[in-house]
Amino acid sequence: MTEEICDTAFYREVLKGFQGDLRWDEPLAPYTTLKVGGPGNVMVFPSNVTELVFLLEQISKHHLPYFVLGGGSNLLIKDGGIGGIVFNLRQLNKIEAVGFDFLMAEGGASYPKVATFAMENDLGGLEFAAGIPGSVGGAVAMNAGVPGAETSEAVISVTLVNETGEISEIPVQEVGFTYRGTKLPRGIILAVAFRLTPRPKAEIEEKIKSILKKRRDRQPVNLSNCGSVFKNPANGFAGDLVEKAGLKGHRIGGAEISSQHANFVINKGGAKASDFIALIEKMQHTVAERFGVELEPEVKIVGQK
Repeated sequence: MTEEICDTAFYREVLKGFQGDLRWDEPLAPYTTLKVGGPGNVMVFPSNVTELVFLLEQISKHHLPYFVLGGGSNLLIKDGGIGGIVFNLRQLNKIEAVGFDFLMAEGGASYPKVATFAMENDLGGLEFAAGIPGSVGGAVAMNAGVPGAETSEAVISVTLVNETGEISEIPVQEVGFTYRGTKLPRGIILAVAFRLTPRPKAEIEEKIKSILKKRRDRQPVNLSNCGSVFKNPANGFAGDLVEKAGLKGHRIGGAEISSQHANFVINKGGAKASDFIALIEKMQHTVAERFGVELEPEVKIVGQK
């Protein structure tokens, strides 16, 4: 990123045609579930497709860096924050039922709210999403899921705005879902179409209650955390390896490995992103040394030191 592009005056000129909410040097920690991280150079809140396309056209024209911030889960922003343009899609949050077994949700919609909406419309298949505190776009981008259920299983298509502002609908066969990821081209997820299964509301509600109870019992849901830190290795669980390495409760600064679930790190107050990065590296090094297993982060670490 060049000095000119980092200059606020340059950004103001580039973005002067944007009619939506725009905030300079916006603190990003409050937008994440971990509650750490530095500021964003400029955060934009597009409220419609026209505004979103305009921003991407400007980014393409001026070769600007950008980052899409969803619900802020599974995300660790470094203490230096994020340069360039940070997208917040919370105003693009429409959810609607289409036909008797279809549901459409915009990329900025809350995934738990989509699960509740599906339940209210007697549609099953997204019960697991009730316990995933992120946005629809983020859930698709990382193929969010729980043991036995993944986002990919319910998706029909993804509507994407690419880096030049072109909109296309991508069928699920071309999304390229992987374990906690996709092969989508660079751009922003505008909307997602889901195919669900008609079921009685009471049955869906009972399943959601069961899922949320298990989550409360097993995970530190009432404390600031980023979700699962590591992907599960083949034939095992990351949390089990961290626990067997004797690291439950280990702390660096304000960052601590949860004593409830060892694949979660929690903010005990006053933590810095650097505390969490050091703690994650400690977990990786210790597990590799003890068991010969290289833990791959599921949490996305972004930003500048």
